[in-house]
Amino acid sequence: MHVNSAELYWYIEKVSFPATKEQIVNLADSNNATDDVMELLQQLPDEEYSSAEDVIRAAGIAD
Repeated sequence: MHVNSAELYWYIEKVSFPATKEQIVNLADSNNATDDVMELLQQLPDEEYSSAEDVIRAAGIAD
């Protein structure tokens, strides 16, 4: 599974932050995110995120 930050950002860019993991996952799913993106988001810690950058950081993406 390889997801880069641009790909992840594309699926979550319309999230109204702050947002919970559940809200982020639901929006990505409604945006038809790839299986890899969905798997990555489902593995995030169950907390509230203040920005897309926080989500990318929590996902451990460094590209």
